[in-house]
Order: sequence, then C-alpha cells, then structure tokens
Amino acid sequence: MKEIFEFGEKLISSMLPFAFLVICGAYLTVKSGFFQFRFLPLSIKHALGGAFSKKKSKDGISPFQAACTALSSTIGTGNIAGVAGAIAVGGAGAVFWMWMSALAGMAVKSAEIILALKFKDKKGGGPMYYIKNGLSDSLASLVFVFSVAGILAAFFSGNITQTGSVVAALDTGKGVKLLLGVGFAVMTAAVIIGGAKRIGNITEKIVPLMALLYIIMTLGVIIININSLPNAFMMILKGAFEPEAVTGGAVGSVINTAVTGASRGVFSNEAGLGTSAIAHAAAKENEGVRQSLYGIFEVFADTLVICTLTALTILTSGVNIEYGKTASTELAASALSCTYGNLGMVLLVVMMCLFGLSSVIGWGLYGVKCSAYLFGKRGERIFTAIYPFFCLAGAVCKIETAWRLSAFFNGIMLCVNVFAVIMLSDTAIKEMRNMNDKDKD
Repeated sequence: MKEIFEFGEKLISSMLPFAFLVICGAYLTVKSGFFQFRFLPLSIKHALGGAFSKKKSKDGISPFQAACTALSSTIGTGNIAGVAGAIAVGGAGAVFWMWMSALAGMAVKSAEIILALKFKDKKGGGPMYYIKNGLSDSLASLVFVFSVAGILAAFFSGNITQTGSVVAALDTGKGVKLLLGVGFAVMTAAVIIGGAKRIGNITEKIVPLMALLYIIMTLGVIIININSLPNAFMMILKGAFEPEAVTGGAVGSVINTAVTGASRGVFSNEAGLGTSAIAHAAAKENEGVRQSLYGIFEVFADTLVICTLTALTILTSGVNIEYGKTASTELAASALSCTYGNLGMVLLVVMMCLFGLSSVIGWGLYGVKCSAYLFGKRGERIFTAIYPFFCLAGAVCKIETAWRLSAFFNGIMLCVNVFAVIMLSDTAIKEMRNMNDKDKD
C-alpha cells in the first residue's frame, strides 16, 4: 500500500504534470506558428518599456503591475535553492531540461493569460473563470478541485517553503528565525490586506530592483570565472543526455535528470499552474493577446535568465557538488563565497529575503482569489487573516514535508489548468495567429 501511495504522489507531483506541460506546450507552439519565439523580442520591449511607463489605472491595475505581481511569485527562492537542488539531485543536465520546460511553458502561459482576459467577468478572472465560463457544465467540478488546490498551494508552496528556504540560509538560532518569520508575516499582512492594487503598487517597485541586484551579483561571479564558462555549458548539454558522465555515476538516469529539471523549472516559473492568469486578469487591458506578451517575458526572465545565472554561478565557481544528495541554499552560498568571501553569505541572505517575501506576497493574491471564488467575501477575509501566520510555521518548522505537499498541490493545479487550456486552445490559438508582424510596434 505504501508503494502505491508513493507512486501516486510521484505521478501527481512530477511525471504527469511534466507530460501535460510538454504536450500542451508543443501543441500550442506548432499550432500558433511558434508564437512565443516570434514575439519574444516584443515581449521584452513591452516589459522593459512598462518599467518606465507612467501609465496608471484608476480602477484595477496597469498591465505592467499585473506582470510584476505574477513575477513576484515566480521569482522566488526556487530561483536559488530550487536550482541548486536540481543540479545536486539531477546533475548539471537538469538545467537543460529546465530550459526545455520553459520554452514549452512560454506558450502555455501565453494561452492562460489570453483565456483569463477572454472569459473573465465582473468578479474576476483566471482558471476558475475560464473553466466555469468556457467549458461544459459536466466539467464544472474542476473549478472546485483547482480552487482548493490553489488555496493549499498558497499555504505550502507560496508561504511555508518560501519562508523556510529563507531561514535555512541563516546560520543562527530559532529566536532570530522566528523574528524573521514575524517580520515576513507583518509585511505580508500589510500588503495583501490592500488587495490587488496595493500588491501591484509594491511589486512593480520591488521586483525590478531585486532582479537587477541578483543579475549583477551572479554576473560578477561568472565574469571572474569566465574561463570556466565553456566547461559549464558542456556539463549542462552533456549531462542532459549522459548524466553519469558528468556526475561520476552518482546520477545515472536521463529520466530522473529530465523530470528533476522540468519540475523545478515549473515550480520556479509557474507556467501551466494558471496562477499568473489570476494576476493578469486584474489588468485593465482589453486585448488578452497583448497582455500575454508579458507571460512570455515572465518565463524568459525567471528561467532562461535568473535560473540560468544561478546555475552558471554554481558551475563556474568550482565549488564541490555532492551529486545524488539533496542540496539547497548552502550550495549557492558556497558558490558566492568563492568570489565574495564572507560578503557572499550576506548577499545571499538579502536576495533570499527579497525573493522569498515577493513570492509570499504574490501567492497571497492567488489564495485570496481562490478563497473568494469558493466562499465569497467571507472566505477572502478568513484567508487574508490566517495566511500571514503560515510565515511563522515556515520559519520554525522543518519544511521537507511542505516541499512534498507543494509539489503535490502544484501538480493538481497544473493538470487541471492545462487540461482546460487544451480544451479551450482553439480560442487562444486564434488570437495568437491573428497577431502578426504589423502588431510589432
């Protein structure tokens, strides 16, 4: 019986979501005429231009604020601790499969956002609404499944694991860690009580700043160790198909490497989960396909830029990697310390705090929206009241179980959401194909 439960957990947590994401991403990519690749330059232009735009919205949030809210949850501790863990467990080749899942995920996230704006109503938007308003009544129960999984994922994936990863980077006693948890709880409560507009106002300031600081910090390590960069890419490419050759036999399964990399990539960029669709549905934007360009940029920035920089920092630093064993922030800390000395640990803690807090805040919005959908205003108030207290749990508890539950609930969300996206794919693909070269301005 135990073996059956373990297999079921692994199926929902990694293998099935991975298959769903790849199949859906490949289908959308081909049918849309490789939409995410053709419009990647425009998506970058939109995102970077939005950072300097003075355009505001009196009711709702601006398209850029919606993108920053989505990015606040995607750019989290998974970009540091998650990547380090993927390399240790799956070898350097896991990074390659992280890239592949990101390329597929760009198309899926774009479709999610298009559907979110297409089927939203006065109460809101996101997977709950395009499942309810777009699919047949016989599939209405999927809304309940997604919403419950979304609430539980917010507690575990968005809160406990994020806070726990931050305190894990601190080599100090429980008192200081609890104090950090209290700080996270207070700041989270202060932000999410203000709703989507306040979250958007905060995230549009903190997300670009923390991303820029991290890029500069990791590039410093890579530039100093530039001679090791070709070998790092060789390890990634060779390790993707011959992991035993790179890890000395500690990691010998290509499937393990692929699933590890892809699942950590999904945990980081959230493509397929449907969460970013909730944030983007709050934007005052009439054209879902134009808003979906931000979705392409989110996956690009999160996985192809920030996760890659973390991986290259570790692989070029020369730090010892114990392949086949679990690892987290300590591996990234060692890599940074090779260049920055004791300052490396300080820099890591600062970045973990920024990344972790932004993710807790972003996921708070998703939990609020799922609670409001199921239980109305009362459910929204209850969730808002109790969500910050989970920061305390993450600060003092061992989070191994929370990581497993996070992967499980994320897996349920992804399977339900991607199924809905596939069923409604004709609507998304039509809008993708209608956006042609004349729109590149």
